[in-house]
Amino acid sequence: MTAALTLPPFTDFRGAFDLAHYRAVPGDWSVAVSDVVNSTAAISRGRYKDVNMAGAASIAAVLNACGREDLPFAFGGDGGIVFVPPEFVPLCLTALKGVQRMSADVLDLKLRSSLIPVAELHKRGREALVAMHDLGSGRMLAMLAGGGTEVAELLCKSEAGAEFAVAAGEGECDLTGLSCRWEPLRPERGTVLALVVQSRDRTSILPEIYRQIYARIGAVTGENFSPVKRSALSTRWPPRGMSLEAALGGRKGRYKRLRRIMLEGAASLVSLKSGKVLGGFDARTYRDSVPRHSDYRKYADSLRMVIDCTKDEANAIRASLDAEWRRGAIDYGTHIASAALMTCFVRDTKETGHVHFVDGAEGGYALAALDLKRRMAPQTREGYTERGGT
Repeated sequence: MTAALTLPPFTDFRGAFDLAHYRAVPGDWSVAVSDVVNSTAAISRGRYKDVNMAGAASIAAVLNACGREDLPFAFGGDGGIVFVPPEFVPLCLTALKGVQRMSADVLDLKLRSSLIPVAELHKRGREALVAMHDLGSGRMLAMLAGGGTEVAELLCKSEAGAEFAVAAGEGECDLTGLSCRWEPLRPERGTVLALVVQSRDRTSILPEIYRQIYARIGAVTGENFSPVKRSALSTRWPPRGMSLEAALGGRKGRYKRLRRIMLEGAASLVSLKSGKVLGGFDARTYRDSVPRHSDYRKYADSLRMVIDCTKDEANAIRASLDAEWRRGAIDYGTHIASAALMTCFVRDTKETGHVHFVDGAEGGYALAALDLKRRMAPQTREGYTERGGT
């Protein structure tokens, strides 16, 4: 079996902009890419939680199929990517087909998927580099550089990558651990800003502009801009997302899963209220660990962040990004919402056993990416006007 990638982790997120922390993904690996087709239309119908769930499901299915905790992955709101060693390609293919079927049957969403050799990214002049951010608990979150991730996502969405597309067919997927039991996260400072920033510099593997922009955002908001705060974490009984979570496992055993989710939800609420450990589960300790296990900031050939800020701070950040865009340094997109959403992948509640995918409510990353595409369209920068919802 292929050994884990040997990567010295970093604990300060600014390490994501230091090329010394990155190592090349082996050329015989592949990258699994998934994307919800026409996610904007689904979001316009209020289905942003379903879109998030489909994107996270593609990651959970591949990781569960491979049985490996150390594989690099990244969540993009309406899709996800996972790098896999060669011996897992058949399992990965089956899992992706299963997720496509689940997404269509349960969520009524079309999920396109591709399995692209890393060697193909090299042929197209891009590298696939990975670094590991230790979230402070031993839980690692991959950072991706070199342009390979960007090209893989483009190939998944275009005819140019048709030969790598995963055709719909029979497949099974294990989505154990995928859940959505937390209530929407209300911002402490009033506004949730989702942003996607992409450098226009194609000569650098890791453009310096990302470090500069991250520093400017920190200067505006201070360091405590995560929307995943202890005070924002709340749950209810029955859990809001229990029907969706139960449905993800398929029709067989659905009611049994529903009963289990209700019982777990009740026990969690009692443990939170009382502070008692029930069945070995300490809900308060778990809740307190969730903020440091969340992916509210990440780098995967673009800087993506979900920020808790004031309206004035959001305007200041957007003005700073706009200045860089107008001078031709970056393309960017933003979306403002009243809350953040969290989709969870929990194998266990120990420090390294869970990770939480964060997005802005009401569209988040998907609409920020749409905003970015509008800025990339042929037009004069002076003539660009903001659209509603961004």
